[in-house]
Amino acid sequence: MKILRTPDSARGTLVDRFLLASSPCEGMHPIANLSSQLKVLDLGDWLFPVSINDGDELAPSGEANTYVVSPVTAYGDYALEELLRLKKTWLELIGSPLLRGLRLIMRRAGLDRVVQINNWLLSTNLYPAGWTGEGLEQLLPQLVLEYPHHALVFRSLNEVSNSGLIAKLRSLGFIPVPSRQVYLFGGRGSAEFIKCRNNQIDSRLLSSVPLQQVEGADFTPEDFVRAQQLYDLLYLHKYSRLNPQYTAQWLRAGRDQGWLKLRGLRQDGGELLGVVGWFDMDGVITAPIVGYDTGADNRLGLYRLLTQLCVQRAAREGRLLNFSSGAAHFKRLRGGEPAIECSLVYIRHLPLRQALVWRLLAGFLNVFALPMMKRWKL
Repeated sequence: MKILRTPDSARGTLVDRFLLASSPCEGMHPIANLSSQLKVLDLGDWLFPVSINDGDELAPSGEANTYVVSPVTAYGDYALEELLRLKKTWLELIGSPLLRGLRLIMRRAGLDRVVQINNWLLSTNLYPAGWTGEGLEQLLPQLVLEYPHHALVFRSLNEVSNSGLIAKLRSLGFIPVPSRQVYLFGGRGSAEFIKCRNNQIDSRLLSSVPLQQVEGADFTPEDFVRAQQLYDLLYLHKYSRLNPQYTAQWLRAGRDQGWLKLRGLRQDGGELLGVVGWFDMDGVITAPIVGYDTGADNRLGLYRLLTQLCVQRAAREGRLLNFSSGAAHFKRLRGGEPAIECSLVYIRHLPLRQALVWRLLAGFLNVFALPMMKRWKL
């Protein structure tokens, strides 16, 4: 049975549509800094997007490959940028040489040779609620045979949302590699977080600002261009160009095909000042698209307003909001509960050096990075 296939528009599944919209076509690159082979993993009752990297890919722009498909970028380049952003001199003196050395070791050992399963090319991948690893016993030998030099990776797992799947993967020999601390709001029908004082203040602000809420269905072509600009201002210019560089083309495809729900904040009769885009799966919401005019008057509180749109939607629909990482203190004040996110990685079949470096990385992150996340509430 062929378990990996190319995306096919004739099949019309969510996974096929998503991967086709995210793949280069006729010189267009919907995610400008992504270079990866994208396939569909077909397990019969379950379909998953898969990214496959051989370790020598460069983004179309010549930049480093985005971290959502590159472990070296995620655990090396991006981690170094995050460390420097903390602006703790003593920590830089210790951590910077360690991370630079680890990045070099990871690259030379081929840690970017990976097959990432259920990779939606987002900062946070969501998993089907009903799937806890069925079919993996049969899948592993086939993938190992086809990709003997590639680690097999499931990214974006946490014990709150994915405890059953994590247990299954660990029983099959996958090792946990910590990645970051994310913030979760609600779930299981609970919406107590909406009563937090800061949410109440933000709700009043949202009701009073002279901005119009615009549903994605009403976006004009110019709105998609502006939405990309707003995302870029926050995620690429303020944070890191290693984040996925989504284009207006990709945002519009997501709206048209239903896998991205957009909402904007528009000046009266003018352009968008803020935008949020949601990806949903089985009762869980994440917001891979958040952007706002970083040069606008701070009194508008644009980030607060966009966050409020997210928490209100989660509360109204009784869903769990996985609001990713970053702005930790801000999210805690609004009821966000921290959870450690990790990747589960299968390395038993890999050449010795490659497997050892994966274990070195996991050990380094558990000993150094994980305590930092918890101590400074990152």
